[in-house]
Amino acid sequence: MQLKNLVKSKLVNINLIAGNKDDAINQLALLLEQSGAVTSVNEFTEAVYEREALTTTAIGFGVAIPHARSSSVIKPGIAIGRSHGFYWDQETDSPINLVFLLAVPEIIESPKYMGILASIARMLVHEEFRKSLMEAKDIDEFISIISDGKFYLANQ
Repeated sequence: MQLKNLVKSKLVNINLIAGNKDDAINQLALLLEQSGAVTSVNEFTEAVYEREALTTTAIGFGVAIPHARSSSVIKPGIAIGRSHGFYWDQETDSPINLVFLLAVPEIIESPKYMGILASIARMLVHEEFRKSLMEAKDIDEFISIISDGKFYLANQ
């Protein structure tokens, strides 16, 4: 399960308008449902919020990576939103511009799930990568940046 195989144009919103994390999570979860990856937005978002209650998924750098394994996820998917900025929660001190919502079926074992999550985080620590995503003119360019091998480790 490679990250670049999960990124689909119908799951990317480069004009995400969100006032808070609830808006962002719900909008991106709807994209996952529309794509057929998730059967129930409510069940999936409940799992996302359960995970979010453990600790924030805002990782710094203007990025949040909410995620969950859920029985309502029938195939792995990642919905991505790019925003002009909103505050994720009380713990974040800078606006969130990029949200990567990862949906994983319960049957996928934790190491594979955590591997995808780690891949996303490793790419997003690169300032050049984040800047490129923020400057992408359209969805095709945005996806091309993610698919560009220079931001992946050799084992991807």
